[in-house]
Amino acid sequence: MQKKVLILGGGSGGVITANKLKEIMGDQVEITVIDKNAEHTFIAAYPWVAFGYRELDQIRRPLVSLQRKGINFIQAQVLAINPEKNSVETDRGEYGYDYLVVSLGAEALPAPVEGSTAPWSEAGALTLRQWLKESKGERWVIGVSSPYFPCPPAPYEVSGMLDFALTVKGLRGKSQIAIFNPNPTPLAGMGPVISHTIQKILDRKGVEFHGEFELAGGGDGVVKSKDGRTLEYDRLILVPPFAPNRVVRESPLAGPNGFPEVDPYTFKSTRYPNIFVIGDTVNPSLNLPPAGVVVHYQGEYIAGVIAADLRGSYIGEPFNAVAMCIMDFGDDAVLPQCDFTEMLYGKGMPSCGVMAQGRSVRIAKMLFESMFFATLF
Repeated sequence: MQKKVLILGGGSGGVITANKLKEIMGDQVEITVIDKNAEHTFIAAYPWVAFGYRELDQIRRPLVSLQRKGINFIQAQVLAINPEKNSVETDRGEYGYDYLVVSLGAEALPAPVEGSTAPWSEAGALTLRQWLKESKGERWVIGVSSPYFPCPPAPYEVSGMLDFALTVKGLRGKSQIAIFNPNPTPLAGMGPVISHTIQKILDRKGVEFHGEFELAGGGDGVVKSKDGRTLEYDRLILVPPFAPNRVVRESPLAGPNGFPEVDPYTFKSTRYPNIFVIGDTVNPSLNLPPAGVVVHYQGEYIAGVIAADLRGSYIGEPFNAVAMCIMDFGDDAVLPQCDFTEMLYGKGMPSCGVMAQGRSVRIAKMLFESMFFATLF
């Protein structure tokens, strides 16, 4: 009898896991993906929508197209996970499983400063596009409201693309751009080589960097740091705080801090060996960056782990704790690489360096987007 594999989340982790497991096991397993949305969105491209490089329909694909590969798709809101019953409750009913993969991402909380936007969602991207259309030359401030948020390089990318867009519009001389972050230097957690590279780009573009700026509040054109510093703005691009996914943190999977407790070698729940958790749902508690490339590797790896469990032996994809994220600055790009293996297993700090830099690196990011859609959908 076919084993049932239920995958929660139609983002990168869920889609990659489903495709890889189908490739390995074929009709030996019944694979079902559940997501509240009808479409998969390439989230990394939302800033491209904001700056006009892409339209919304270009960065989306219908999840129902997975059915052409023999992967079931159900559009439903996940309400609860019941590990003792091997079932998941949704607004369309209850679904059982033999194996469960949880890749529901993190949950964005309300922005702490009214009137700000964040171009990592549909609404935020379209708001920023409208701001650019209306711009006459303003004081722009970009910042983060908490240390934990998906894709740490993203605010720096947006600062660079904003500089480029305002230059093209002939407004850069009338505009100011500043970025603030709790870290003392740009991307300090990735080490001095990458931090220095990003700082040089910010300096070249005339983007002010304000480090060790922990947001204490804001509004009426001013953001305040806990140490008393202030920054004035006309337009505020603010990454909202994030929390562990609500369904997961209210489930028996959750540990004391709300994140699930998993084995870092297999990403299996320490309490339920037929449940796997990957991506932003768990990575912050594993010292892994909340980044798409990491969940990509996790999805391929756990597909192999499930196949090994079913077949008795299978040497699949190893988990690669290396994050490579092309940072697009509009007229420049950087390809950093960090190996987080030592951090994942509690043995040391990440090893990071710059693999490439230049305008041609941007092409690689666009090619990856095309390859991603062509391969998985």
